[in-house]
Amino acid sequence: MQNRNPNSLFGIDINEYSQNVNFTTLATRIDFLYLRSSGSGTGRFRVDKKFLEFARQARNFGIPVGAYHFGIPSYDLNTADLQCDDFIDILQRGFGTRDYGDLFPVLDIETPVDKTISTAALVNWIDRFRKRFERKTRRRLMLYTGAFFIEIYDNFQVPGRGFPLRNMPLWIAMYTKIPGNPPYPKDQGGWTRWRIWQYSEDANVRGVGNPVDANWGPNNIDLLTQPSNVTGLTARRDGGNIVVNWNRVPDVDLLGYNLFVNNYWVGTVDEGDTQFVIKKGTLNVPSGSNITITIEAFDYDGETSKRRARVVL
Repeated sequence: MQNRNPNSLFGIDINEYSQNVNFTTLATRIDFLYLRSSGSGTGRFRVDKKFLEFARQARNFGIPVGAYHFGIPSYDLNTADLQCDDFIDILQRGFGTRDYGDLFPVLDIETPVDKTISTAALVNWIDRFRKRFERKTRRRLMLYTGAFFIEIYDNFQVPGRGFPLRNMPLWIAMYTKIPGNPPYPKDQGGWTRWRIWQYSEDANVRGVGNPVDANWGPNNIDLLTQPSNVTGLTARRDGGNIVVNWNRVPDVDLLGYNLFVNNYWVGTVDEGDTQFVIKKGTLNVPSGSNITITIEAFDYDGETSKRRARVVL
């Protein structure tokens, strides 16, 4: 995988055990922040005691923020469903209805280290959680795990299936201070690039009173967030057609736009387009009825704008 570079963003992750957190100071020291929202290590779903407070504070100070759930995989795939649904619920309690954070939501998997379940069972559990989460939220799920953990579980490779998790954005823990570790993460689990690299578990950062986990991120925050909402949306009738215009979304990883009429998809265009013509005859709308046109941007990760821009004719 890649090393960090001078443009790599810097972020930390904190939880209820983090002491004397000062968001005024943190806002000047970090580029992004992850919070532990929840975990199931006790055998039941447990909400981090500081999550709701920290989520509110991060938003108040304009710090790009996301959250992770500490998952406990098992042979029982129903537990993936239960933990997933509880994670979706607590994210909305922290960030708002149908809001799952600014950054990728994250599933944290680093147990069982004694390999009491098979590699196939572990991968199946993660995949079950991931697919359910993404179907219910329309957000991509990032995987957090350790380099050592990937090695324990056969490089996350499943015979006959290759690397089923390789298309998940990866947040990998690999601490440079541990003797024998390489200077930066190696290719593992089917991944050749990380999106976030947790390089230390005991960094001193102003704004937190105790050592914290420290992370290098991508060169641009767009690579951790949903595309911006589309602005400047207009629509006008032209000889029976409808001409739709909008402002280009400036995100560096923008891939294109989806357009809808009365919530039905009518077209997808490339990132450079700022106009779409809805042809006469493609609309199944009774004469005289209002027409609601909406648009969302989407990026290379498949993330879409948090809200669709809307105009009514």
